[in-house]
Amino acid sequence: MLQKIVRILGGDPQGRELKKYIEIVGQINALEKPYEALSDEALTAKTAEFRSRLAAGETLDDLLPEAFAAVREASKRTIGLRHYDVQLIGGMALHNGRISEMRTGEGKTLVATLPVYLNALTGRGVHLVTVNDYLARRDARWMAPIYNLLGLTIGVLQMASRTENGRKAFVVDLTKTSPFEDQDKIRLVDRGEAYKADIVYGTNSEFGFDFLRDNLTMRLSERVQRDHYFAIVDEVDNILIDEARTPLIISGPASDDTEWYVKMAQVVRSLRPEDIEVNERDRNAILTEVGEAHVEEILGIPLRDPDRPEDINPEQARLWGYLEQSLKAQYLFRRNKDYIVQSGKVVIVDEFTGRLMPGRRWSEGLHQAVEAKEGVRVEPENVTYATITIQNYFRMYEKLCGMTGTAKTEAEEFAKIYKLDVFQIPTNLEYQAMGGPAARFIEVTAKDEQGYKHQYYARRDDPRQAPIFFRRKDYPDVIYRSEEAKLRAITTEALRYHIQGRPQLIGTTSVEHSERLSDRFSAEAIRRLAQVMLLRDFWLTKNNRQPNEQSIPELAFLNKPLMELNPGEMRQSARSLGMSSLNPEDADNVTRLLQLLELTPDDQPRLLKVLQAGITHQVLNARKHDEESKIIARAGGFGAVTIATNMAGRGVDIRLGGELADGIRPDVLRVLRRAESDLYNLTDEELYRSLQEVPPDQYGIYAESVQTFQQFMEEMARVRALGGLHVIGSERHEARRIDNQLRGRAARQGDPGSSRFYLSLEDDLMRLFGGQQVENLVSRFNLDENIPIEVGLVGRMVEQSQERVEGANFDMRKHLLEYDDVLNSQRHRIYAQRDRVFTKADLSDDGAEMLQAEVNKRVEAGLSDPEGPWKLLAYLEEIQPPIQHEGVSYPTYTHQLLVEEIQRRLQAPGADLLNVLVNLAAEALDAERDHLLNSVRQLLEKLEETYKQQLSERTDLLDTFMEGLKDREDDQPVRAQTVLDELSAALRLPIKLTPDQLRALPEGGRPVVTAIRQQIADNLIILTITRAVITLERRVGDLGLRPAQFQGLEWDEVADALFTAVDSALIARRDRLVGAEGQIARDLAPQRERLGDSASLPNYLLGLLIFTAQGAQQDFDARTHRRVVRRVVRLTYIFLATHLLGKRSTEDVSESVFNHLKGAEAAMQIVWGRAEWNRLRQSEATLGQLDPALQDLLSAALGTDRLEKLAATPLAEFEPADRDAAVNVLGARLQNESYRELLLRVISNNWVDYLTRIEALRVSITMESYAQRDPLVQYKGRASELFSELLAEIRSGVATSMFTYRPTRGAAAAVDRTGAPEPAALPASAPAEQQPVSAERAKKRKRH
Repeated sequence: MLQKIVRILGGDPQGRELKKYIEIVGQINALEKPYEALSDEALTAKTAEFRSRLAAGETLDDLLPEAFAAVREASKRTIGLRHYDVQLIGGMALHNGRISEMRTGEGKTLVATLPVYLNALTGRGVHLVTVNDYLARRDARWMAPIYNLLGLTIGVLQMASRTENGRKAFVVDLTKTSPFEDQDKIRLVDRGEAYKADIVYGTNSEFGFDFLRDNLTMRLSERVQRDHYFAIVDEVDNILIDEARTPLIISGPASDDTEWYVKMAQVVRSLRPEDIEVNERDRNAILTEVGEAHVEEILGIPLRDPDRPEDINPEQARLWGYLEQSLKAQYLFRRNKDYIVQSGKVVIVDEFTGRLMPGRRWSEGLHQAVEAKEGVRVEPENVTYATITIQNYFRMYEKLCGMTGTAKTEAEEFAKIYKLDVFQIPTNLEYQAMGGPAARFIEVTAKDEQGYKHQYYARRDDPRQAPIFFRRKDYPDVIYRSEEAKLRAITTEALRYHIQGRPQLIGTTSVEHSERLSDRFSAEAIRRLAQVMLLRDFWLTKNNRQPNEQSIPELAFLNKPLMELNPGEMRQSARSLGMSSLNPEDADNVTRLLQLLELTPDDQPRLLKVLQAGITHQVLNARKHDEESKIIARAGGFGAVTIATNMAGRGVDIRLGGELADGIRPDVLRVLRRAESDLYNLTDEELYRSLQEVPPDQYGIYAESVQTFQQFMEEMARVRALGGLHVIGSERHEARRIDNQLRGRAARQGDPGSSRFYLSLEDDLMRLFGGQQVENLVSRFNLDENIPIEVGLVGRMVEQSQERVEGANFDMRKHLLEYDDVLNSQRHRIYAQRDRVFTKADLSDDGAEMLQAEVNKRVEAGLSDPEGPWKLLAYLEEIQPPIQHEGVSYPTYTHQLLVEEIQRRLQAPGADLLNVLVNLAAEALDAERDHLLNSVRQLLEKLEETYKQQLSERTDLLDTFMEGLKDREDDQPVRAQTVLDELSAALRLPIKLTPDQLRALPEGGRPVVTAIRQQIADNLIILTITRAVITLERRVGDLGLRPAQFQGLEWDEVADALFTAVDSALIARRDRLVGAEGQIARDLAPQRERLGDSASLPNYLLGLLIFTAQGAQQDFDARTHRRVVRRVVRLTYIFLATHLLGKRSTEDVSESVFNHLKGAEAAMQIVWGRAEWNRLRQSEATLGQLDPALQDLLSAALGTDRLEKLAATPLAEFEPADRDAAVNVLGARLQNESYRELLLRVISNNWVDYLTRIEALRVSITMESYAQRDPLVQYKGRASELFSELLAEIRSGVATSMFTYRPTRGAAAAVDRTGAPEPAALPASAPAEQQPVSAERAKKRKRH
């Protein structure tokens, strides 16, 4: 009532918009005759005209009437279809960014051609999104003649399995034919070429995946998508509502090295007690330094640099990741407690509920480590490279619209999430009946033979009001007490209509329900149902009872599930009723069944056929879209029965009489074109009647098409007479629009049709929302299970339930969207950074900015370190090693400080370079000795603390264990050895007792406890000493110490002895290297004569420093059994260099370091330039063959005239000045491309890491609600912190790798090789490529 009042008062916004659209429709219709007069060439030329007018300043809205008229005319000429006025209205609504709600069969595919063409005029590309690959192919091919006539091209996206894993796509090529539907009239091309087409058809998934792939590429040329300008989403409710939360994920194995998990599991099993420290409370298991040495010995691989044990390289970080997870798996995770092994798989046990969680896996390699521990197959871990939900992808489009038959119930969600209005388009018949006195049709309300109201359309001038077109009959829902009774009722109705020949579509909500219903249509199930019907009818007849709603106890046994009925019991019941036979095919039984099914004697042959073979039907589950679409197109044929889930065959109309091929109607129109002036406004029935007046000899080459059309129309008339398509809903869906979609399959374009939903009180929706109330009512009145309840109240209750579920689902999606918006904004920033890296010509400023920020951070942290800035210098040496290549030499920052110090000392009178170098080495050894002694002191203090802590923990464990012995039941005899074994396991120490002590152990007497305490102390002190000796020897070499020689000493005495031994070893090393006959002086002596004038040159001094720091050591190779000479580091200058920094300020050191690294950058530019020059020279390339962009840079450096003269000159003949200028340009360009690659790699790798962390945060943040905190607020705060960390990691990753990263071959200068030899590869001696590793990866292995 309120809606009517609003309309009366003019408050209907849709009505006002419709009036505006109708005015524009009049303009389009006025252009029809002029456009019909255009030649094909003139019609094609309209596209160029529109584009030029658009460029001149007109808008798309200005062009709309003419553009729509052009599309309508092209459609008439090519595919024989004329856009109705309501289709023009639908096209305008789509162009205006709305959702056009159009009933099934109203021609949405044709409607889309209007806004698609109009918006394609911009040249920005239009995306038409379908729900499956088949529809994308079909619609693109079907509409292609329209677009081709108007001069537009069409691309088609298909799933990865058809397109070389997404690298290829298709363009429509109507000249290419194939017997295979999925290859017909489409040609395989590169995916980027398909996206360059004016219009691209594809599924939501393919568009989304291409967006993600584009943001993983390392070359701008590898991107395929253009703008996200305009998208039309077909079946928009399914894609933007049902699949809105579906994540599109590009993932891959984090690591293929699953064998390392197996190897590390073996290593961990061989560890000794002193190798590991386990903390059950903190869930930690870590290696001691003794353990590290043991693992290195087993693997034969160093786990860290002995000279700088706090630093590890990427490969070592990877090994540590495997090792840490294997330690956790071995020592912290228990079988049958934390997990079980079932069918060769590790299944997690929920720690709170104890339930098994199949399919769940621990992250970061822990699950793989547990699998390796248990000896089952190790499954590779997957990691997400990129992800986005369907919802978030489509929100990126500048202009979005959609089409569907059912959108109004979700209008609020479309408006709030996508800012889309739903515009309900009247059907063509409704539109024609809206015109008042001038309307062709009027709507008539009548009642059918069962007394149900229904509407149909009659001609306004027909006094009899004979029906011409129909509205769908929606019968009231029928409700049964049980699922079994409902299934029998559905089968009975399907049986009756199938025998009559009326086509039926039966909708289900799941594949399982489809299969279950299909079983009911088998011959055995149909015969059993017929027997039940016969028995029931005989009983009622014999007892003179009419069917009523009261339950009949004597027939209660028939209410069991159909296939569980006992045939013997049924036969016995039949005999008691006096039935001669229970065989449904007996003559008397057939006659009775015809009556029960309300059939005529003429239906007897089909009834017998069904009793023998069952109901012939098709089951569609939305799996094979191309096959199912063909089946659904034939679902309107005579006697067709189709069982389908909601999405099966969606997007394909069900036409009464079956399928009519797309090319048939245009052929018929060609035959009739001479006789009729306005063919396009004729209905199919009118076309059929017109054909009757055309002599067959005038059919010509279209005779076969005419015959096919006539047969189709005759079949259609036969099906129409039976009532058209009948839709059966086997249960209500939780969303009303899904039910409406099913109903909407019937009564297409005014065809007759009907629908009915069958429900039971056992259905999920009924059971959850009020079904119990109805069940109580049914039970109170003792209603028969087989009698349906047809009450409007129940139907309203179901709709209210659906509304509550829809509201709850919307609230959930809206809430999740708030979480998504956090990641969306971050994704936008990261992808924008990638875009900037791709498009910015010069990235040197960006690299410098990142380097400056990282240097400032590192210098500040290094200078404030209590141990001194040696870690800063170690970091600088790692990121910028010495450069000695292509005739270029450049020191590390540490070496630079030392070179400056040497030069300063050489200025003193009588200074000798050899003495300066030896003295510098002695000072370096002294500085290193001070550092090592300090670290030894700290190590010994830590070991003492650990020893005392472990002694306390083990003593407490002993006390707890002994208390537990007293609490044991007296009647439980316990073996003393068993008690000892349990005690040793609990203490994780070997306890040995004398026979007397062992016998006394179960009693727990004081003497035996005292003895055990002493053993604990002795064992722990020996373990601690062993760890200390091994650790110290790893740092300073063999000390000649054995743990046994310290037995009986107090810890202070042990610590003093160890400290003295280390100091003595360091003093001895100093004497050996720089003493009176020191090794370094001997090694430098041969250089004395060659020092000369070059003694003060920085490069020469750098070489001497490196020479001084290294030495040779003879060793024995166990594999070859030969003596070998290995290069060893005999001293490090880092600790001396820390003293050279002195008391310099943070700002001074930051500036000094940054300037030094900028110098390294300049040196690397020369290296890359010379390497590139040599590569081009070896391949006999000339400057004239280089790409135009590079030639522009060379022109700026050499001058245009000079470059023209040198363009064809062999590089070997260049003058030094020209060569140097070209080398500078080549180096700067290659270095810039190197930075581009590095930035992209670092951003991509760290973003992958971030996605893993943000997903883990999202899972864990829900626990915040238990702490009375808002999870969303906490999530936003923590996500912001993580994103800041991500940006810092990106900056660090770039700064860390910019001096060691080697560009790929793709970064080298492009050469036009026409007739020239292939270019040489980048020199193998160039700096080795190093993959960027984030700061997080240096601490914890991330497997991507």
